[in-house]
Amino acid sequence: MTAAEAHAGFAPVPRCWVCGNDAFNPLSVARFDLHQYQQQDPELWRYSGAKVRLLRCRSCGFGQPEALPAVPRYFERMYDQKWAPDWMETELHATYKDLIFREVLDGLERRVPRELRTLLDVGAHVGRFIHLASGRGWSAEGIELNPETAAFAARATGLTVHRMDAAALAEDHRHRYGAVTLTDVLEHIPEPLAILRTLRRLMEPGGWIAVKVPHGRAQLVKERARSLVKRGYEGAVGTNLVHVNQFGPRSLRLALERAGFSDVSLTTGAPELPPATSLRERPKRMAGNAVRWAVWRASQLLPGGLESPLGLHLQAFAQARGPA
Repeated sequence: MTAAEAHAGFAPVPRCWVCGNDAFNPLSVARFDLHQYQQQDPELWRYSGAKVRLLRCRSCGFGQPEALPAVPRYFERMYDQKWAPDWMETELHATYKDLIFREVLDGLERRVPRELRTLLDVGAHVGRFIHLASGRGWSAEGIELNPETAAFAARATGLTVHRMDAAALAEDHRHRYGAVTLTDVLEHIPEPLAILRTLRRLMEPGGWIAVKVPHGRAQLVKERARSLVKRGYEGAVGTNLVHVNQFGPRSLRLALERAGFSDVSLTTGAPELPPATSLRERPKRMAGNAVRWAVWRASQLLPGGLESPLGLHLQAFAQARGPA
């Protein structure tokens, strides 16, 4: 019996998670490769080799899976990675996302008055963002479900990192924030309206949320183009359903509005700029990063760039007006 034949099956997802529509068009196919869990979690491992279709809502353009793995707590278990201490230390000091983080903080600082500059970073990882925000004068906290990275982030930054889900934090009325950030997080959470509504409850009246996600359609175009020019490369946007949500500008705006936010503004999100790992690699990495930066700037400057294949990432800001 193969791993794919032994898995627990799939539960259908009949309606769009953003608008509730039940009519879809095919988008792509998500494949499962969970071989690294063979010892840690055999139930997850058995999905290796399975496939599920990704569909695009005909009404709002949002992309989501046709079905989800029926194994209990699939996403929680998949993200229960066992990170090595030296890797977490390296991640804390890594600068490859600092351009993204600066853009998020710049956008919030144009909107959030100084007296409201309390911040909750959702999916705080090892704490790089809250460390940078604290250095710019924010009273910053994080929330992180992975117990190892949460403990490391709190210890390394000296800042508060909540080891619980957002719903539990929202029940404690002592915690309210002038800003909430989700940077490359919302694409990982099924039924995204639920978490957005929960975060709305955690915000001060007049506070702002900043959400950065991949632009699903543009990422799919990029992956298909790479598969044409790179021998043996199989372009995909949904492996293991890591990116379970495929947002576009329209569906991201609609999700925020339906979650109770207003004054939604959208722009192209900044790219990661990974450093070279050796002197030999440096020229190639510098050239690659220059292309990434140029594509990002072009997508911001050209008419229609946000909707085009150049707009590989989406950055949204939205306000929480009045009480939740």
